[in-house]
Amino acid sequence: MNNKGLSGIVTTLIIILLTLVAIGIIWAVVSNLLSKSSGTVESSTKCLDVDIRATKVVENVAGNYTVTLKRSASGDDTEMCAKVVLYTATTNSPVLDFSDNCLTPLESASQTFGDITGNITSATKVEVTPYYIDSNNKEKLCTVTTTLEF
Repeated sequence: MNNKGLSGIVTTLIIILLTLVAIGIIWAVVSNLLSKSSGTVESSTKCLDVDIRATKVVENVAGNYTVTLKRSASGDDTEMCAKVVLYTATTNSPVLDFSDNCLTPLESASQTFGDITGNITSATKVEVTPYYIDSNNKEKLCTVTTTLEF
């Protein structure tokens, strides 16, 4: 007859266990969101104020270009590479990777692109997008692009 006290203890334990499970589920979701956000913060801080510009583009022979890039002093000290696209009045080259000569602040470098320009002749504009290699060895593009018309 005196079993009523036992059901109160069982009910309290069940409520405590359900609360702990709910806290665990909420923590898993929050920690997952925080870990994804940290990659975004890293990307925005590394790319902040990074300025890589094309200073010179020379067409050596038809479809063969030498592009010279210069990086300003601003931005993070991280070594930055660049993606380059050449444009004519009607078409553009595929994305060309300026990764042979990644740049640190105040550095400039040249790279020649041959057959991979997609037979673009008489280009009139170049667009440069900086990127860096993250800790997982993946390319992270910056949102800022610069152009040079020549």
